Amino acid sequence: MKVAIYSNSSFGGCYEYAKQIAETYSKQSEVERCYALFPKDGGKECPQAKDILMKDLSFKGIKKIFGKFYFLYRSLVNPLRAYKFVKKNKVDLLIFNDFDQVTSFFWTSRYKKRNFKTAIILHDPDRSAYFSKLSWSEKSMQKIMDIVDLAFYHETLPDLCYYKNSDNRIIFSKIPHGIYPAAPVDSATEDYISKIKEKGLKVVSITGNIRAEKNYKLAIQAVAKIPDIALLIAGTTVTSAEDVDDYKKFAESCGVEDRVFFLVKYLNGNEISSIFKNSDIVLLYYSQTFKSQSGILNSLSPFRPKLIVSKTESGMAYSASKYKLAVMVEPDNLDALVDAIKNYPTNNPYVDNWTAFSEYSSWNNNVRIQLSAYNTLVNNI
Repeated sequence: MKVAIYSNSSFGGCYEYAKQIAETYSKQSEVERCYALFPKDGGKECPQAKDILMKDLSFKGIKKIFGKFYFLYRSLVNPLRAYKFVKKNKVDLLIFNDFDQVTSFFWTSRYKKRNFKTAIILHDPDRSAYFSKLSWSEKSMQKIMDIVDLAFYHETLPDLCYYKNSDNRIIFSKIPHGIYPAAPVDSATEDYISKIKEKGLKVVSITGNIRAEKNYKLAIQAVAKIPDIALLIAGTTVTSAEDVDDYKKFAESCGVEDRVFFLVKYLNGNEISSIFKNSDIVLLYYSQTFKSQSGILNSLSPFRPKLIVSKTESGMAYSASKYKLAVMVEPDNLDALVDAIKNYPTNNPYVDNWTAFSEYSSWNNNVRIQLSAYNTLVNNI
């Protein structure tokens, strides 16, 4: 069989995910050829890459207005380019690792009649807030699900209208996220954290894209109640709604500006490895509203850190609880968070549990489940 993986970004989590499953698919005996469909000049280090999609350009300043039109245009054109490529190369299965929800009202009609199967990977399964108007979000996502034969999700799938599948046409399968190989540590980032520790402080870190769901203000308040810890917030903003200066001012208002550190930048793999390796505790203390999977557990796996995770309805919390990887804490509860940090055992009691998690979460297991679902689909037709 031939497989194509659609990934319309050339950086970030979905991009890295696409590279990993493309490599794993290409090693399967039943897969004759695997293509990874990336934007122009993307996926250079991926042998399976076909850079046939429009570039995912970013625009700043006055050009941001043009950038919005460009985004809409590429969101319409890219799925059509993928369709043309799949037809021409006689691909059997097209996997949407990313999907263009904003223009789904238009491009999905092209996929109504096809002689290949389609699959979707629901990294962020709750799509109801994609547009400001709920009905638009639901209808646009329903358009995508109408052309999907297989749907893969990470650990949990929310009960949403576009997943009802009343005619049982779609095969839904739970898949692991996959374990990312750890990059070598970055010496400059290690030195940065070492200087914090030289002050006699334990480093608690929150890493990744800066967004309100990560409960930075509660974490800052926890620092104010625990005198021997420092908080490292590392990552970059992805929306204009997030203002790092607001968090800095909040730290000042709590009197802990000297113990809250900001490393505001896009973190490469080496920098992330340095933070995970050198943090005394890693916080995944997300708010109750967080429902995504998040691949961060899989990036943390090689380092087996002390971990605090909030009990939310997310795939991440489900995995952390099932495999006993972390102290699980009630979300949005300052006292519970403070207690978890203060009373974390000196010797990590969860460190050996990462072995079973890593075995389940391998990329081979991920792709094995996908192929099994595909074989079930074609054999039942």
